[in-house]
Amino acid sequence: MGQHERAPEFEVDYRVTGGTTDGSQGPDGTAPRDCAPFRPACISLDLEVGKDKRIHALGAVRGDTGRSLTHSSGGLAAGLAKLDDFADGAEFVLGHNLIAFDLPHLAAAKPDLRLLKLPAVDTLRLSPLAFPGNPYHSLVKHYQDGGLRSGRRNDPKWDARIALDLFGDERGDLAKAPPDLLAAWHWLCTPESDGVDRALDGFFQQVRQAGRPSRTEAVAAIGRRLETAACVTQASEIMADPDRFGWPLAYALAWLSVAGGNSVMPPWVRRQFPEAGQLVRRLRDTACTEPSCSWCREFHDAGKELKRWFGYDGFRPDPADDDGRPMQQAIVEEAMAGRHALGILPTGTGKSLCYQIPALSRYDKTGALTVVISPLVALMADQVAGLEERDVGCCVTVNGLLSMPERADALDRVRLGDAGILLISPEQLRSRTLRRALEQREIGAWVLDEAHCLSRWGHDFRPDYRYVGRFIREKADDGPVPPVLCLTATAKPDVIEDIARHFRDELGIELAVFDGGAERANLAFKVIPTAGGEKFSDIFQVLEAHLPSDMPGGAIVYCATRQQSEDIAEFLQLKGVAADRFHAGLPPETKKDVQRRFIAGELRAIAATNAFGMGIDKPDVRLVIHADIPGSLENYLQEAGRRGGRPRPRRRARRVWGGGVGAPGGQGGARARAPP
Repeated sequence: MGQHERAPEFEVDYRVTGGTTDGSQGPDGTAPRDCAPFRPACISLDLEVGKDKRIHALGAVRGDTGRSLTHSSGGLAAGLAKLDDFADGAEFVLGHNLIAFDLPHLAAAKPDLRLLKLPAVDTLRLSPLAFPGNPYHSLVKHYQDGGLRSGRRNDPKWDARIALDLFGDERGDLAKAPPDLLAAWHWLCTPESDGVDRALDGFFQQVRQAGRPSRTEAVAAIGRRLETAACVTQASEIMADPDRFGWPLAYALAWLSVAGGNSVMPPWVRRQFPEAGQLVRRLRDTACTEPSCSWCREFHDAGKELKRWFGYDGFRPDPADDDGRPMQQAIVEEAMAGRHALGILPTGTGKSLCYQIPALSRYDKTGALTVVISPLVALMADQVAGLEERDVGCCVTVNGLLSMPERADALDRVRLGDAGILLISPEQLRSRTLRRALEQREIGAWVLDEAHCLSRWGHDFRPDYRYVGRFIREKADDGPVPPVLCLTATAKPDVIEDIARHFRDELGIELAVFDGGAERANLAFKVIPTAGGEKFSDIFQVLEAHLPSDMPGGAIVYCATRQQSEDIAEFLQLKGVAADRFHAGLPPETKKDVQRRFIAGELRAIAATNAFGMGIDKPDVRLVIHADIPGSLENYLQEAGRRGGRPRPRRRARRVWGGGVGAPGGQGGARARAPP
């Protein structure tokens, strides 16, 4: 049987403008003008529903008197009767996720409840309007279903009080919103202001201190909010028929009020009101062709986005397409337009920029996350560090080198919207925690870096890359597949066809191919004879001759085995060279530290297996030495171009290649390379 409890009078002292929120006096010693306690004439309720879909407990609090009611044992019919009596005199029903959860369960249990005839106000629906920005309200879970952070389990009365408290916070924050935004929300969220929306209409009237706007006034307010924040063509089309959008447009306007930061639309909004996300994409990520649209001419221009995010005046001129357009620019424009593409660019010609510009642009426009599949942890960490050096802090990696606290923090950044780019290995897609985090975000694009790893004909085939297509399909469900961008430096015709076929079969999409070839005109190669017993000394001599200690820059010595990398690093250290080793057998923290020191210039040389270097963004790698023959020509081309930065005039440097084919210790030669 439910029973009435007499609780201390519930009072939430929130003000619309000015004053304090704790009942204190104003600076002149008198109470502020609008300091009346907020005591809404409502019944705030919450239900506990079991897996059997039946109500197991209920709790309610009166906003006007503070009285409370609980029911957790005995017959449900008696408890519902008590609840109905308890609601007598209330003007509306309040709750968190009230409309989609509590009221349907009450209607199913007892359809003739009198309180079901009362208008409803749902604090869950108001939260994205009142608290659109990150950090979000402490009482509301921004992820999952937007539930309350009550601190208590199975205590519906407490949750009812929390909902009432949250309602007061919403009233206070909504009162601070720009007038045009409030007017738009008032009109969009209360289409039946004389019926089921009459309580919400009254709430907005109280917050705005004005009646419900007319359609003309609301459309004008919406237009002013969109004037400099979206495509004018799309905005005009939406304003021509705003009546049909309602809550989705209200949520889109709320997100637009904080766009460009680290805030994202709550996942429950995207699920319950999918048009909200569609409207944002339509307004900001769909370019029109109207010359007078300043938004599209500014934010859908690849060159201007390059300048905005990276400060460069233009893309690399080489390689270029058949029309003379820089291939880098062509790939970026294709990705920004939301089309699927495969880009092949020589190592060191800026492949990373091809996904970074579209990803940052899309995150800024819509809050969407770009997921980048990358084969090496070293590459991921380097990409994050490179963007951080440019004051871009929205790139996050989740990988096996992270400690548990670091991983938890990274996943939180993904869930809450702090991440615009997520770098992961394909194996991470099997992680339940990562998959749950991705469920909370809108995926704006998928990028497969070093895409040749997907092909069975590729020199670095990774079976888990074949799983990516299936995961993309599952994530998209029945919706459209987000843009897919594949990038690689070495792809033979059969590899290109294998990649294209994979996505055609898995996702039903066609990749536009942009082939920039593999030629590196700014590299110099040289073969140097050596013998097995002299190889280490020859490596040192090449290093001293072409990267002396007084010259800035670094060198990579590639080795066939882990032991070889250990031995060469030790030899160079004995010769006074700041050197270290890098291979897959080292502890994660050691690998992370070695890479950091090399990129920072603390190490002059690294002796490494091919586990190191793919995509490393170190502009001053001047010398790459092959102590052993690589496993394939593709591997050699990859390793020969391990460098970062923008092109510079060619320099001479040396690359040692010791040992005969298939016999690392035998007679061989050396090769030289100068990264620009």
